[in-house]
Amino acid sequence: MMSITSNVEMIVAVIAVCAVPMTLPYKYWNLRNICGDLGLFACAVMAYFLLSYYSRNKPQKKSCQDSFIDSELKCVSEDAVLEDASNVEDSTIQVVHEVDASVHCDDDSTSQIDEYTAQMEKYAAERNIGATIRTFRLIQKEGGAVSSTYNTVLKAWIKCGNVQAAEDWMENMLEARMADSTSFHIIIKALVLSRAVDKAKDLLEEMKRAGMQPFVATFNEILGGLVREGRFSDSFQLLDDMHAQGVQATGITLNTITKLIDTSRDIGDNCNKIRKILHKYNLYGKDDISSPEPCVDSNFPVPVTFPRLASVMSKAEGDKDTPASHAHEIHLTGNLCQIKAARKTLKQRGFLDKDEETAWPLDGHWETDHGLTVVIEGKIVRWSGQRASRLRFTNEDRSGCQLLLYGEATRGQLVPPTGAPDARKALRWENGDVWHSFEGRVIGQDALYCQSMTKTLRDKSQDAAYTARSKVVLRCVSKQALLLPSILEEAITQFLGNDLYFVRIHFISRWNPEKDDEEDLRFSEADADICDSLSRRHPRIGLRHCWADLKDDRCGQRTFVNGEQVDEGCFSRHVGTVCWA
Repeated sequence: MMSITSNVEMIVAVIAVCAVPMTLPYKYWNLRNICGDLGLFACAVMAYFLLSYYSRNKPQKKSCQDSFIDSELKCVSEDAVLEDASNVEDSTIQVVHEVDASVHCDDDSTSQIDEYTAQMEKYAAERNIGATIRTFRLIQKEGGAVSSTYNTVLKAWIKCGNVQAAEDWMENMLEARMADSTSFHIIIKALVLSRAVDKAKDLLEEMKRAGMQPFVATFNEILGGLVREGRFSDSFQLLDDMHAQGVQATGITLNTITKLIDTSRDIGDNCNKIRKILHKYNLYGKDDISSPEPCVDSNFPVPVTFPRLASVMSKAEGDKDTPASHAHEIHLTGNLCQIKAARKTLKQRGFLDKDEETAWPLDGHWETDHGLTVVIEGKIVRWSGQRASRLRFTNEDRSGCQLLLYGEATRGQLVPPTGAPDARKALRWENGDVWHSFEGRVIGQDALYCQSMTKTLRDKSQDAAYTARSKVVLRCVSKQALLLPSILEEAITQFLGNDLYFVRIHFISRWNPEKDDEEDLRFSEADADICDSLSRRHPRIGLRHCWADLKDDRCGQRTFVNGEQVDEGCFSRHVGTVCWA
């Protein structure tokens, strides 16, 4: 119908155009006027066809309302064609078209909100707080403001360094009830970094009152802040709260506990608290590195180190029945050459590699008839720090030996002690000399019992921590890390380390370093305690001395560098250790 109507209109227009020239008088009829009229007619026809083509093919933008009207008209036309359809079917078709129109409108608004959200995150990453707030207002007008958009603005304030504005924005979030666990974690982390740990603790309590379960990362942030400020009691209270709420500890948590205990010096009567925390988190009595525990980012496993005081406390618990109740451990750390030299000095001072109970029968400290202390270990006899000789065993059970005494080869035999009532065993020689071995041996200021010393060992825990930290640094520098296949990269990074070695000495004694009188006059290096003199002898190593007495519920530790007691930070920098907390 529309095509026929348009053709009729075109015919009428042609007739009208042709009739107009014919109304002119005959004298004006000439070839030039006729050609001009025909050209005008041809231009009109061409313009008509162009306008008709453009109107038929022009794209029309329909709004949500127009789409809904078209769907209604389509529904009505379908009802006119399908006269046999029931009223129920007609209403069903109409509802379906209404739903389609509304979904189309929602898709447009959702895409717009998503675009605004992406822009706001970009502005926040660029620290453009003005653009971030403006984009947030646009999202708020669209009705798409949720907790994630509020958190983006919170991050933007923190990235700009305005923590006070971030706190004010957090108050607005609390009033609008848009704060979630992520919001609390963001602001708590910022407060801890700005050294406002008390405010972070208050927000943690407010988070609990709001019925939200804090993340383990949130606890780790506050715990790390408390440890950095040296707040011993508050740190243990927070650990108790974590354990009471059933929060599963990660590798970061365990390393923070290790740092907490290692940095504590004047522990006093808190020995029992430390032991409870170590038991709760399964750190009590641990001596070496265990399997790496996952941190928040599971791509980077965090190697877990254990506090040296935990090992000493477990040994003290096993030696409660001994007369000497103080368990000691001296931990020497340094490079290989330095540790070998320090171990040689320890051997010269009379320390043995093994405990006397597991050593050979003649191993130990012997006192001669002339009052000289002699150390026998294996086949070596040390008369002093500079003089030693070699003996030869004469029987299979190693209870008899032959040694040069006064320039002559003399045989000796292990016999029961007779002359000295406090002696544990005696060694009788053919020339008439008798050596006696007593329960304790005097090294430095005090008599030591049940002494043992490890070999020079590589610090594998520090190697693992150094390797993990190197991987994190590589990932931060480039997403492709070393730009090598993963197999080659793993093969390279497993050889990374900080080249640290250690030696440990364990012994039991009555010596309590807390009771040492520092004002006592020392006439020589021998009058100083073992740790002081050893640290002065080898200034490039780091020495940690831990002790525990569970009878009196006392424990403590010291760190030495060049004969001076230093804090944990100075000790770690001197040795070059890696700590995750």
